[in-house]
Amino acid sequence: MTRKDLTLKKFNVDQLTDQQSTQLDQIETFINHHLQDTQSTHAVGVISGEAGTGKSVILTKLFQKIQQGRQDTTSPYFRTNNVFTVNHPELLKVYQELAATLPALRKKDYVRPTSLINQAHKQRQKYDVVVIDEGHLLLSKPEPYIKFTQQNQLDEIIKLAKVVIVVFDFKQVMQTKMYWDQHLLNQILAPYHTRYFNLTMQYRMQAPASVMNWVNALSDGNILPLPSETGRYDLRIYRRAIDMYQQIQDCDKRVGLSRIVATTGFVRKNQNEHHVYMDDFDLPWDEYDIQPTPWAQRPASIHEVGSIYTVQGFDLNYVGVILGPPFEYDAQHDCMIVNPNKVTHTEIYKKRPDLTHPEKIAWVKQRLMFNVIDVLLKRGIYGLYITAADEKLRQRLLLAQDKKQ
Repeated sequence: MTRKDLTLKKFNVDQLTDQQSTQLDQIETFINHHLQDTQSTHAVGVISGEAGTGKSVILTKLFQKIQQGRQDTTSPYFRTNNVFTVNHPELLKVYQELAATLPALRKKDYVRPTSLINQAHKQRQKYDVVVIDEGHLLLSKPEPYIKFTQQNQLDEIIKLAKVVIVVFDFKQVMQTKMYWDQHLLNQILAPYHTRYFNLTMQYRMQAPASVMNWVNALSDGNILPLPSETGRYDLRIYRRAIDMYQQIQDCDKRVGLSRIVATTGFVRKNQNEHHVYMDDFDLPWDEYDIQPTPWAQRPASIHEVGSIYTVQGFDLNYVGVILGPPFEYDAQHDCMIVNPNKVTHTEIYKKRPDLTHPEKIAWVKQRLMFNVIDVLLKRGIYGLYITAADEKLRQRLLLAQDKKQ
């Protein structure tokens, strides 16, 4: 099976779990009720769940059933006009690839949110059902540069559809221009019929609770002793990034889909090179590429460093995470903190009119970067390897490994 086939298989599984099947039935009941309710103008179903809880799998099955129903005279979806949107170019590629392999799905049914909104306004088009993956990546402020001039993409999409099904995970909010919290989501949803569908089962990481607890603690800045019992999951801290990279290369040769990823914070050594470097490790960042093959599926990407922009929403078999210079060790409180002054990716901290209080700004700057590592740490199905650019933090993590409990 090719890398491409493996990725498509993870989005389009042969059989849902009992929990997923139950949730899918409940979501369909919600959609059907509001499609048939002549008094209902707009309704929103929110699927909530952390990274790896199978949100994209459910959306894939849901949209497939909806689009198959368009041709079935007995289906509540007969002759409906529906669309799927995701504000993530790498994920969009996978969904469009998937559409080419499944009956009733068309590549043109999958679009970016800005294109959906602008085209619908231009053509005065309305939709019956809009399915949104990675709703936490929708813009929550105007971005004229990419031709979004309204205030909020979710609000605009809801106005265009009878029913919207949207995925939300606040722990995957990683830029202020896409800043979301429960308060803002409640404000947007207040005028509409709304129902939440919660996913709690971890499907990606084949790891025991002890490992998940350790990872969740680290993504909040807490450094616990590594668990002594990790089942078959491979959890390690590395002193040197080059050694971690060699391990990842070995994993990639053995099982494939194993990559190095990192956070922001690596200053350019010269204007023409954008690399991640540490000890003897020195590799270029991933670059956005319009080719249809997602980054992790490209054989050449084993010689690059992935980021949230190329791996968010994807499974890797093994992942090596480099915590960049912004992540430092606070010895006084024995925890990991973020130094915003070392964040080199300026898109993360754009100003916005509803975020002006200094304490809230400081909290958001910490939280966004912790969300970044939460996403990166949860990519690996079978293993997670970690190192840190900050020497004191690296030593503290190695100590946590020595104190396994």
